[in-house]
Amino acid sequence: MAVNSTVSRSARSTVLERLRTLRGSLERARDTLMHFKDDRVDRDTLEPAARRIDELMNMFASNSTDPVVVALWSAEIQSTLDKVPNPKVAHALQEARSEIEAILGVVQADEKISRAGVNEATFRTA
Repeated sequence: MAVNSTVSRSARSTVLERLRTLRGSLERARDTLMHFKDDRVDRDTLEPAARRIDELMNMFASNSTDPVVVALWSAEIQSTLDKVPNPKVAHALQEARSEIEAILGVVQADEKISRAGVNEATFRTA
């Protein structure tokens, strides 16, 4: 039995909106860390997360969404955020963490719905 490994159009739209919010939170954090030399290390630490968010946005803007890749990349972003203990950006990074959780929730819910549809279709044909 094949399971649809892509995310539905409505879920993609919701995730893209959440990714934009996530990107904004990360931009605020990086902008806050721009002004002081001592904060440069933390700012540079966030750069890979920003690139990964851009890759997720590109993936969701196209038709090639894979829930497994979303989970893996989200874990990478979360891990990067956890490496920045700077209190100047704690609020922005907490917002980012919340968005990551929301994105994963949307993808997981969509995956469950997709599986339920496949199981129901299989039951009807059996």
